[in-house]
Parts: sequence; C-alpha cells; structure tokens
Amino acid sequence: MTKLTQLPYCNLTFNSTHAILVMHEGSAITIQTAKEITSLLEEYYKGKNFVLITHRKHSHQIDLNVYKGRILKNMIGFAIVSENPEEIKRALQEQPLWNEAFTFFHKLSEAENWARSFFD
Repeated sequence: MTKLTQLPYCNLTFNSTHAILVMHEGSAITIQTAKEITSLLEEYYKGKNFVLITHRKHSHQIDLNVYKGRILKNMIGFAIVSENPEEIKRALQEQPLWNEAFTFFHKLSEAENWARSFFD
C-alpha cells in the first residue's frame, strides 16, 4: 500500500519496502527538515526495515550535518536518483557520511528495483 505525504518543502511517498523523497525546487534539507522527515519515516515503518530513495528532480540545498543526526537503524539502504551531473558530484561527498548501503541511479525504476532486492 502506498501513502503520499506532502510537506511545504517535499513530497514523501511510502511503499512497503521503500520511501521516495522528492524535495521541492529551491527548498533545503536542514537539521529541522531532516528531523521531520525522520519522524515520518519512523512513524510509518515502526521498526520494519526500509530503503530511502531521494529522487532529486529539482535543485535544493543539503546541510551535510544531517548525516550526523539520528539515523534510523531500520533504514538499511539509501539511494540517490538524478540525471544531473552535479548531483553525482554531491553524492560522492555524501557517501562517506553514510554507513549502510548507498548507491546512485539515473532512473527511479532502477532504484526501486534495488530497494525491493533487499526484501526478495
């Protein structure tokens, strides 16, 4: 079952195995927005394992300090989806800050297939 949550700065779609985060154009992932997103993930998955996919359709800022915040133990993978070469560069900065499975895709369908593979 899929659930969509719309916040002023993003859309968050929840699926049984993964969540898809799409930030709005010009928005930012700050410590505060990351806490809100984390709370929604925690509430939806309630300790069940899941993968987070961030589909970077629009440019937005990211405070890399969010990786030092509370990371959910049941978030077993993280994928970035974008066709923008700048996002690939940014992902390379983010990857060392994340301890679990982390990968980059050009297409959302590829990231969703990767996320589902954790549960096959």
